[in-house]
Amino acid sequence: MRRWRDDGWVLVSDLIPTDEIDAALDDLWRVVPHPDDVHGGAGRDALARGLESRNPSGRAAAPEGTLAFRPEQFLGRAYFPFPGTGALNRLAVHPNLVDFVERALQHTDLRVYQMSVWAKYTGVADYAQPLHQDHNHSVVPFRAEPGWWHVEGFLYLSDVDDGVAPTRAVSVRDGGGRQHLVPLAPEDAPELYAAEVPAAGRRGSYLAYRPDVLHRGVDLTRPGGSRFLYNLSYKIAGHDWIGYENVQANSTTGAFRRFVESCSPRQLALFGVPEPGHPYWTSAMLAAMAERYPGLDLEPWISATLDQ
Repeated sequence: MRRWRDDGWVLVSDLIPTDEIDAALDDLWRVVPHPDDVHGGAGRDALARGLESRNPSGRAAAPEGTLAFRPEQFLGRAYFPFPGTGALNRLAVHPNLVDFVERALQHTDLRVYQMSVWAKYTGVADYAQPLHQDHNHSVVPFRAEPGWWHVEGFLYLSDVDDGVAPTRAVSVRDGGGRQHLVPLAPEDAPELYAAEVPAAGRRGSYLAYRPDVLHRGVDLTRPGGSRFLYNLSYKIAGHDWIGYENVQANSTTGAFRRFVESCSPRQLALFGVPEPGHPYWTSAMLAAMAERYPGLDLEPWISATLDQ
């Protein structure tokens, strides 16, 4: 935790065992193209089928060769909940990951607010970005103090080494703790680009960083290369000014129902489900919950309600 406190970011190597990551890949290939499909000739067309292209910044197209946010960088995004076996969904609430976030934020009442996978492939787009902070995770300026932090993070679903775009990050000690509302070009802050470090790691590693950390994506250079990350970000409950994605709109899907039925009360609390003993739960609401999620073990909620 020292690096998290002092530098604002840390790569936690092998946080989730590789066999559990590999077990989720069949689900991953149901929502993003397999590298063989992309590099086998289909290329960008493979991404265009069923994947959302979006430009979250609203910026106009940037000249080639410049560091910029480009709409095509986000072609390979897919959003929770995912179809399939459920293995990919369950990584979002993996006990090792939740334990790390609790220790990083020094809090146990947490919410997960970003849950999407991001696929990148050599030659599909120019992925190189300028150094920036993620101000689009909050409607107010970030407060860079313990108790107010949130964890932004990438869980590596593939090995991420040189050639397949490991994220560059700058220690807050080098960044000076300032809020940069506008991305920084190399000519504006050469000393910060000189201080950036690539966060290379094996699948199952988790790159965690705070909102005050300057970071950027880089381009893939390895022929036939690819890189797959799981955006998993967490905040302290009650910090309603922080957000990015939500699951309510998809909570009636079969994929989400199966996910809920596989979770413990503690895991569901990450999505805002009231924990056992909360005044929300009455016998009528427990009956409604059983109807909505018939495979969920409601015993913890029932016991806590009877004890009230």
